[in-house]
Amino acid sequence: MEPGEKKPSKTAGQPLNQFMGPFDLFFSEPFRHFGDFLNRGSFSVDLHETAAELVVEARLPGFKKEQIQVELLRGDRLRISAEHSETSEAKKEESVPYYTRRTFGKMERIIPLPVPVVADTPKATYQDGLVKVFLKKEKRRFIKID
Repeated sequence: MEPGEKKPSKTAGQPLNQFMGPFDLFFSEPFRHFGDFLNRGSFSVDLHETAAELVVEARLPGFKKEQIQVELLRGDRLRISAEHSETSEAKKEESVPYYTRRTFGKMERIIPLPVPVVADTPKATYQDGLVKVFLKKEKRRFIKID
């Protein structure tokens, strides 16, 4: 430090910190668990392609075939959703419920497809918690450059 130079005050940045602190809390606190929310209710998806088709595999253990929906969106995205609801009840006496338990769960994924597909030929199978969707790829059209 040069002679005659003022020493920076320890409180020099405090007014700004005091001013910005509530703003930081306001914007960070509500979104603290947002990443957990986005990943909740998700399931794994694998996508691979052969020469003629795309194959999408989604793992949905515990779901019945009737609880799963597969939808092709605009030919470039695939939506797979599954919904599960269950009600169980235990009774002490015949007419008085002891407790009732209701559960509900919904999971959904939208998968962007890497190539255009033919919209009128998709097929899907379900076995042992694995959904397989087979999508025929459209022929690629190249443009000749003059």
